[in-house]
Amino acid sequence: MEQIFPENWAYMHYGLILSLTCAQMLVVYFLSDSSNPPAGLGLFTVYFMAALLGWIAFTLREGSSTTLAIDVPSVAAIINAYILFLASGQRAGLTGGRYLLGAICLIASLSVFFLKPHDTFLVHTASTALFFAGVSIVSGWRALQHSNIGDGMIAFAGILVVVGTPLAYYRLLAASDPAGAQALAFGLYGAAYALVAIGFLASVLLEYQQHLSHLATEDPLTHLLNRRGLGDALHITLASAARHSQPMSAVMVDVDHLKKINDSFGHEVGDQVIQQVSRVLDRMCRGSDVVARTGGDEFMLVLPNTELPDARSLAERIRTEIAERPIVVDQQRIHVTISLGVASARGQIDLDELYQEADRAMYLAKRGGRNRVASVEHKPVQLRTKNNLSDSSPTL
Repeated sequence: MEQIFPENWAYMHYGLILSLTCAQMLVVYFLSDSSNPPAGLGLFTVYFMAALLGWIAFTLREGSSTTLAIDVPSVAAIINAYILFLASGQRAGLTGGRYLLGAICLIASLSVFFLKPHDTFLVHTASTALFFAGVSIVSGWRALQHSNIGDGMIAFAGILVVVGTPLAYYRLLAASDPAGAQALAFGLYGAAYALVAIGFLASVLLEYQQHLSHLATEDPLTHLLNRRGLGDALHITLASAARHSQPMSAVMVDVDHLKKINDSFGHEVGDQVIQQVSRVLDRMCRGSDVVARTGGDEFMLVLPNTELPDARSLAERIRTEIAERPIVVDQQRIHVTISLGVASARGQIDLDELYQEADRAMYLAKRGGRNRVASVEHKPVQLRTKNNLSDSSPTL
């Protein structure tokens, strides 16, 4: 190893950085969706490619006996650190400080034309550490907000550079070892580069996994839970109801004559009607209630620790809210009504059975003329019209 490394370390170093960059870009390319690319992908791509060029310049300088008038690797390190700060800010949705740090980047980059190598090293390491400190703060904030370990790795890369910079100063000023100080600084940048590349990939992969999870459990039109998500969300609630013998009610909601709305105004308007109905349902329910879209024009509300009369009262309020307030779509007032079925159970609850009972009650309301509430419990069913004119108690 000692016989190979002194002569070929430049090629090995360049090959390692090139392989890491190409692997990173290849994976991101296949993961990214052209219609919905990962946040910050563009600037991170610029950072990785610019960093690769900087490492090439550093490798060529170290392998050449010719001394250049300008310290190109130092300028590249300053610019790359600032680009990484911009990329991290774009990914986190934060833009503060970019103009101030941009001015510092410009001044620091231009200063290498006028400073001696000793002073150039001090300026470029100080400014780079400042940019990496910003990267650490921004990425750390995003890691906490999104519980994403990939962003945490990027934040750690920033901390590594910030903590390691005083050690490089010590090698330069106290130990009078300029070569050792420079080797330490660029070693920190190399480690940070690897952490950023791996962290960004991990962050994108975790987001992609979360996106797939949302697709499996969330309705894309209303952003409510779907049937599968409903079951997942109620897992603990059902166990608690069984343990403490608590009541649970379900309300099935169906939009009346949605097909006619689609035929008259178009499917886009029908989708807007569905979205506005979903917002009313979500607004009128408690935080502990679960709202899901279970079909094209059907919704299900699950109300933990709620008796049938209270659930029926909520269903009536929802029915009144929808019926008395026409939905305005593209300056057109569309009168929308809904039919609701209510069912209740206590203790050991089978969600599918509760769903079927609420569904039967909802169809009873539709057969009774729509725009009304029907309720089901394990005894006679009562159909209640919006005008409270008739009650019937058929046995299911």
